[in-house]
Amino acid sequence: MGLGLWGPAWAVALSTAMTLAVFVMGQPQAFSGIFGWGYAGALAASPWVLAGERRRVGRIIRRYQQEQGARLARVSDASRALLSVQALNESQECRITQMADLYHVTKETSRALRMAELFRIFLVLAPRLLHVRGWRLIDLTPTPPTAFRAAAAADGSFQMASAGPLLPQEEGLVAQTASTSQVVRVAPPLCAIALAREQRPVAVLVAEDLPESEEAVLAIVANQLSLQCSRIILYEQVEAMAVTDALTGLFVRGHFMSRAREEIARCTRHGLVSVLLMVDLDWFKQKNDTYGHLVGDVVLQQVAKRLQQRLRDIDLLARFGGEEFILLLIETELAEAVPIADRIRQLVEEAPIRAYDETLQQTVSIGLAAYPTHASTLEELIDHADQALYAAKRSGRNRVVVWDQTAGTATQDA
Repeated sequence: MGLGLWGPAWAVALSTAMTLAVFVMGQPQAFSGIFGWGYAGALAASPWVLAGERRRVGRIIRRYQQEQGARLARVSDASRALLSVQALNESQECRITQMADLYHVTKETSRALRMAELFRIFLVLAPRLLHVRGWRLIDLTPTPPTAFRAAAAADGSFQMASAGPLLPQEEGLVAQTASTSQVVRVAPPLCAIALAREQRPVAVLVAEDLPESEEAVLAIVANQLSLQCSRIILYEQVEAMAVTDALTGLFVRGHFMSRAREEIARCTRHGLVSVLLMVDLDWFKQKNDTYGHLVGDVVLQQVAKRLQQRLRDIDLLARFGGEEFILLLIETELAEAVPIADRIRQLVEEAPIRAYDETLQQTVSIGLAAYPTHASTLEELIDHADQALYAAKRSGRNRVVVWDQTAGTATQDA
């Protein structure tokens, strides 16, 4: 039997107690006749009825609670499934974005013809894939090796900070990565990975403060850069076998470097000065993509001819790579070289170039550096002129910029 407040035992006791109470109160007449006894019976049965109703309502409530619990469980399962799908979608979107960025790295770096150019292009693309505070690319192909260094700016971009011989720490990095193709964590906060060609390291990519979670991405990027390094080395080997560029008729880079070293040595012996110009065609890649490489070849040929118009027989002019030209104005003061450079810029800008069925407007950006005012070696002279060229690009293109010795960079428009 139930022992609750409305269980059968309590119901009988309560019914009896109420009947006795009526008699005690002196109202026995309430039970006279059939209606009185019916009233008494109903009164006695009411606790039983209430108990039955309570049990019925209890069953309804329990069934409702069970159904509600089942519904909540299904909703919870559906919510977890939805969250799982959302997480999967986010993961897939992240992977797709990462793959697109990696493809972009491959596509853009394939334009580079020099290690320094490869590094500069990489610095533009790297923040989309990797989150570090600094980069270095150690080129092992020259003797001695050269290190290109870059640091993060306030806006998160990277700028080439310096280029030159290896520091003792960098020599250690080369030694530690030479025998492995994996990411190596060396002296904190640096980690490095070798870029190999035919199983032989040709460069080392160094990252500063790289999160461990991004090591796999760095390895993939390094693999892509290794392919580009191999292509650059092959290009330089083929280039070294030639003296003149087949398209423009100008000296190739290797021959220019050989001749320029002789001139710089002569300047050193006799206390002479010379000025080096780096000339780059503005928006040339877009023209190639829009009009095709045949039109682009005509543009290169015409610009080369206009460069030759402003030079003396003793000056050196070469196609340095891609859409870039290099000039060495021998025994020329910087004050004389600036007007020459600006006249070259005007010659290119003022006369549209006719290429097949297209008439194109072309401009050039020019960076200057003087020897020995701005540099003590040919390599340093080229690097400073290159910095001035990129300053011209950043400040709007179609201009001449002189490397600023005081600031250690190129900021002064000529």
